[in-house]
Parts: sequence; C-alpha cells; structure tokens
Amino acid sequence: MSGSYNWILVFASYCVAVIAAYTAIYFGTRLFDLSGTARKFWLAAGALCLGTGIWSMHFVGMSAYTMPGHAHMSFSAWLTLASWIPAVLASALALYVITLPTVAWRSIAASALIMGAGIFAMHYGGMYAMQMHPAIQYDTALVILSGIIAVVASGAALVICRKVRDVPPTYAFAVKLTAALVMGAAICGMHYTGMAAASYPSGAVTAEANSLRGDWMGIPTAIAASIFLLLALYMAYRDLREAERVRTAMRERQQAVHQAAFYDRVTGLANRNFLEARVLEKLTVRDTDNAPEPFGLWYVEFTDYRDLLQSYGEENVQSLVRHLAHTLQEQLRDAELIVRYSNNSFMVIVPPMNTDTRVERLRQLMKVLGRSQTSDGKSMVYPWGWGFSEYPVSGTNSRNLIRAAQKIRKQVGDNARGQALQPA
Repeated sequence: MSGSYNWILVFASYCVAVIAAYTAIYFGTRLFDLSGTARKFWLAAGALCLGTGIWSMHFVGMSAYTMPGHAHMSFSAWLTLASWIPAVLASALALYVITLPTVAWRSIAASALIMGAGIFAMHYGGMYAMQMHPAIQYDTALVILSGIIAVVASGAALVICRKVRDVPPTYAFAVKLTAALVMGAAICGMHYTGMAAASYPSGAVTAEANSLRGDWMGIPTAIAASIFLLLALYMAYRDLREAERVRTAMRERQQAVHQAAFYDRVTGLANRNFLEARVLEKLTVRDTDNAPEPFGLWYVEFTDYRDLLQSYGEENVQSLVRHLAHTLQEQLRDAELIVRYSNNSFMVIVPPMNTDTRVERLRQLMKVLGRSQTSDGKSMVYPWGWGFSEYPVSGTNSRNLIRAAQKIRKQVGDNARGQALQPA
C-alpha cells in the first residue's frame, strides 16, 4: 500500500534542509580561519547543527507522509535517537574535509562515499525506528538509487562548500544561499526517493512500544529545528564579527606601529629609518653585471631651524615643513623616494644623472625653495642648505653615502643661486 503527502510539510522539510545546508556552508567557510581549540569547538558545533538539521528534515518529511488507511505513525524513541548519530558523524566528516588546506579529488570522492553512507544510514535508521508489524518492505532499485543520490549530493556539497569561500564578499550571501537551495533540494531528493522505496503491507500497524507519535513531529519539529539552526548561525556570526573586530584592531595597531616607525607624523613622508632600509636594499640588489644600480642622494635642510621656531612659532614652522614637503614632491616627480630625514631636513633618492643635468635640476629646485612663504600674515624667510652624493662615486655603503650627502655645499637665501659641485 502507498500513502499521500501533506505538501505544506514537504515544503517545511525542504526549508529545514536549506537552513541546514546554509549552516553547513557558513560553518565550512568560517573554519578556514580558525585553528587549535577554536577550530575543534566550531567543527563540533557545525557537525551538531548540520547533522541535527538533516535529521530533523528527515522526520519532518516523514510526518508529511500520511500512512495508508490513515494509520497513526509512531517511532521508537531510542531508535529515533540512534538514527541521529550517523547524521552528526557524517556532517563532522564533511566539515573536516572541506576545511583542510588542500584536498585531493580522491579524498573528496572517498569522503562523499562515507558521508553519503552516513546519511543513508540515518534515513533508513529513522525508517526502522518506525517499528511496524508486518515490517516495511522496500524496492531494492529505489533503495540503491537513494544511496547513489546521497553519495552524489554529499560530493556536490563538499565541492560547493570548498568553492564558495573564494566568492567575492559582494556576492557571498547570494552564492551561499543559492548553494544552500541546491543542497537542500539534493537532501530532499534523497529522502523522498527513500520514502518512495518503502511500501507498507496491508494491515500493518505500528508497535505498541513506540513512544513517539508522528503527528507532533511535523510543524513543531520544523519550527524547533529552524530556531535551533538560526540561533547557531547567529552565535557563529557574532563570534565571526568579534574575531574580525579583534583582527582589525590588531591590524590597525600593527599599522600604527609601522607608521610611527617608518613615516613622519607631520608630512606623511617616509622617515630616516625607511631611508636607511631602502638604501641598504638598493645596495644589495644586483644588476646583470652583479653590481648595484647607480643612484643619487640629495639632501635639503633648514640651517636655522631653532631660530625659525623662536621667530614664527611651532605651528607656522610645521606648516612651512608641510609646504616644503609638497614642493619637493611637485618638483621631483621622478624621485624614487622623498623622506623627512630630521626635524629640519629632507633627503631624496634620485636616478643617476650627469653633472649638467644635476646643476640645472638643483638650480631650479633652489629657486623654488628659496621663495619666502607667508603664514598667518607673516612673511617667513628661511636660510637653507643642500648637499648630494652618488653611488658608487661618493661611497659604497649606506653610512658613507648619507654622510657625504649631508655635507652642505651652499648657504642659499631668497634668490637661490649657486652651482652644483661634483659628488663628495
């Protein structure tokens, strides 16, 4: 004999399957970022949620079925509980496999087979929990087909969960939801194929020892399972947000430390630590002749920085420093690096150039820098000096190159006239 289905409960079972599938995908992508105790905890939590979701879907689907002759459906409590175990174990295996750093296709195939077997055992264990006399009979071909569907669905779930983590954040929710809808359909396909394989002998009745009535395992089970899974998702989401907040705070602290160590607070330019590291790096990079590429260092400083502070004040002088930094960036667009070397000096790494080019570039730069600046109604006139060195003429190590560049060649006033000398 065959029965009929309550399509509202069939839809409810599909919704439970989709929520369970989405939970699995979410936990799967979450576990990639965890290690140690946290990974073990969320792996166990994910297996519990996914296994319980699949198990709940099964009994909601069972409740959707109306027994032939309107017989009452009931289950053995212990056998019903026992059918939950393979679902959880299969889910644990799935989550473990999909979150490994690398997985061979053979491993995915073997895991799909084991996971499918777990779901298969859960389904027919749940069917067996419905103790009847005479016993339920099965169509062998449909039983085999339901097993194949379980294995194929498990394999698809494993592949989807591994691939969905590579989706850009903008499309992550839509892709995960679509994957959950597909996985939910696969889970339901296995269940209802298994249900189609069952037939009930005429006059079959459920055992008196069955203590679970099927009429309360439909909508109540669907609601309870959905609430449980959504609560688990919410907790995992809160944990993810907190972990992300901690990572963001740590990253910001690291950036702040790096910024303080290698960048100037006033101008935003790199500082002397950055310069020294870059020069060392340039001296270790070899070209085709197994020698570092030639480069130049230019040095510019306020020669009366303390007098400027006394005359114009800290705020005006710092405004002047920012202006000078901006001017250097505008005038030396081909420079490899411009740094604030100290409170009153800047240093620039420039490409190698011949003497005439260097003379013209420095003359133009001095002309621009030598103009007086107005700040807060005050005309600021400042003396400054300059120097330069070149690798390898001035030295072959960073200390000698920097010291050579710091040898002031000229003291220049407003008109900024002077000739560039040969490298020190």
